[in-house]
Amino acid sequence: MYYLIGDIHGNLEELMSLMRKVKLDYQEGDTVIFLGDYIDRGNYSFEVVEYLIALAKKLNVVFLKGNHEDMLEKYLKGDEGGEAWLYNGGEATIRSYVKNYGSFKLPPSHAGFFRDLGMYYEGDDFIAVHAGLNPEEEDIYRQRERDLLWIREKFFRSGKKWDKTVIFGHTPTSLFSRKEGIMIDEERNIIALDNGIIFGNPLAGLRWPDKKIYYSD
Repeated sequence: MYYLIGDIHGNLEELMSLMRKVKLDYQEGDTVIFLGDYIDRGNYSFEVVEYLIALAKKLNVVFLKGNHEDMLEKYLKGDEGGEAWLYNGGEATIRSYVKNYGSFKLPPSHAGFFRDLGMYYEGDDFIAVHAGLNPEEEDIYRQRERDLLWIREKFFRSGKKWDKTVIFGHTPTSLFSRKEGIMIDEERNIIALDNGIIFGNPLAGLRWPDKKIYYSD
């Protein structure tokens, strides 16, 4: 079984609540896939990363990169546009690191965590990715990094039906499905997992392939 977890955004209690439920079902050989956006907006980005690093020592996990990790990377490198991170929740992350680490500096374990994030995960019958896929590109290996991290309407408004189910986060489901909660679209073979924790909604997860749904308390 696979367990896929949507955008966390520095919300530690919700993450721990959801994982308590997942662990009740988790079996040896299962894999937990996190879809990115671990940091920003919420107050506990440092603690979330600490928790995930510890979790990786106990469970089989895959950590994917989100657009907020992309913005953090650009900010730390001083790349053009990196200052946008501050206005998209980065200031909350800085406060969390200063509180827990004394300054805004990544501990070596955190630097390694961010450095090793994957761009997507491909299973036999699904693809997990943070934002989505460009419907004009059939080859997963030729998808642009920016699309994997940032694409929105061009992906989820497309009428394309994907051969493998695409499971993604990034865009809160209420912004395009007119309702909260996990969005399962069998006609296009896509599943949206960002339940809008930034709006105060529960953190969402999905077990694959039976599509059991989990929400944090």
